[in-house]
Amino acid sequence: MKQKTFMMLKPDAFTNQYEEILKDLKAHGLKIEKQVKLEVDMDVMKTLLDHYKGVIDSMDKAFDFPGKLFNSFYYDGPHYIMPMMITYEGNQDIIEYTRALVGKTNPKDAGKDTIRGKYSHDDYEQATKQWRLVNNVIHASDSHESAERELAIWRKYFE
Repeated sequence: MKQKTFMMLKPDAFTNQYEEILKDLKAHGLKIEKQVKLEVDMDVMKTLLDHYKGVIDSMDKAFDFPGKLFNSFYYDGPHYIMPMMITYEGNQDIIEYTRALVGKTNPKDAGKDTIRGKYSHDDYEQATKQWRLVNNVIHASDSHESAERELAIWRKYFE
């Protein structure tokens, strides 16, 4: 059965390693059905704010997720992201499979064989000191509902 999800390469993936990350995804049986490399401008930033709305709403206001998002994805650019529609025809649930493949959100805690473990050397402590979000190279939807919502948010860029 063909399953689909949303994944996105983040700006720190574009420091000469994004092609390796894409190869990793493909090597694990994932097919990139749609992808687009976007320079983060104000329109893309508005979409990112919509994408991360649930996270923003769940965080303490003092954390200032939107401010750190701008600091991480917009300033000192140009910065790029790559939203992707990913499909998989294996026996595992695509969400569980892709989340295991990318590793824990904090790269310091991600296994060495995961995408974040291989390609990111950041952690929450460094990010906090520099008032930014953690650089963890990739986003993977955390549920089927999130995947559908995120695919709908980014659909306009795929067309």
